[in-house]
Amino acid sequence: MTAKKMKIINNNQGFTLIELLITFALVGFVLASLYTFYLTGLRSWQRGTAVMEAQQSARIAVDMMISELRYAHELKLHSNNHEVRFKISPDVRTRRFRLVGEELVYESYPTGTFNYFHNKVAIGIKELDFALSEDQLLQVTLTAEVDSCRVTLIDSIRPRNLP
Repeated sequence: MTAKKMKIINNNQGFTLIELLITFALVGFVLASLYTFYLTGLRSWQRGTAVMEAQQSARIAVDMMISELRYAHELKLHSNNHEVRFKISPDVRTRRFRLVGEELVYESYPTGTFNYFHNKVAIGIKELDFALSEDQLLQVTLTAEVDSCRVTLIDSIRPRNLP
């Protein structure tokens, strides 16, 4: 090979200040865009998790109430339809579902009796309403909230053993 073909580029000038500023501005713009996408995705994931927790808590609570109320042979609404009291044969105790703060509780009534129990069914419950129609159909409306994500579930049950 000849010396003409083996030409070595010897450029020791480097980059100008303008070139560096433009490069840093472009890199900063790309990083800011990526960070915005990251934050948006993170917030969406957190909101989805909160909605899932609220739905799960509400569904567990409604399912438990429906399964217990299914066998009631006596049923009464109390506290402006925010509490339901019922009896399950052959047990003589009165049971109830009610809201205490933001906790849905299932307990025997009156309190302090020998076989008294008090179970927390779900937390984060904001509203609990019952409606009993003339044909003995009980409608349960429950609202759960987790991190400002509200979920409302409505279900109905016709207890099998009502007169």
